Amino acid sequence: MICTAIDTFYVTDEELWNSPSRRDGIDEATEMTLRIYDLVCTQRVAASCVWLASKLEGSPRKARQVLIVFHRMECRRENLPIEHVDTYSKKYVDLKADLIRTERHLFKEMGFICHVEHPHKFISNYLATLGTPPELRQEAWNLANDRAKSRAKRIIHLEK
Repeated sequence: MICTAIDTFYVTDEELWNSPSRRDGIDEATEMTLRIYDLVCTQRVAASCVWLASKLEGSPRKARQVLIVFHRMECRRENLPIEHVDTYSKKYVDLKADLIRTERHLFKEMGFICHVEHPHKFISNYLATLGTPPELRQEAWNLANDRAKSRAKRIIHLEK
């Protein structure tokens, strides 16, 4: 018999009603509230992860773009009509603030380690070891420098 993850995904009604929360004395209403809160937090973290990843991978997106996509996904998941997100509404301002705040929490949890090691410190050593002419070393340095500057400008522009 082949057993897949899908086979063990579902739980029985008895397991649902006898959850660890219930055994700890948490009533049904409180447990449901906590589960809904967890779902909302998960969506917020997912949006922030996508936003941060787009910045780090060199294809940055504006917060507005990420929020619109996640709003549409939520509408589709809930079988609601897809409505336009008014970027001047209080709801949008709150969503954007949550996105930024959650991104900061992600940074903190990652120990603020989300940098890329640039090749600048290796260029001179490797090319000198290979015996390349100084003009080629300078050209390699310029290319690496231009790439780092353009990436930094994109990240700074998105944070505004």
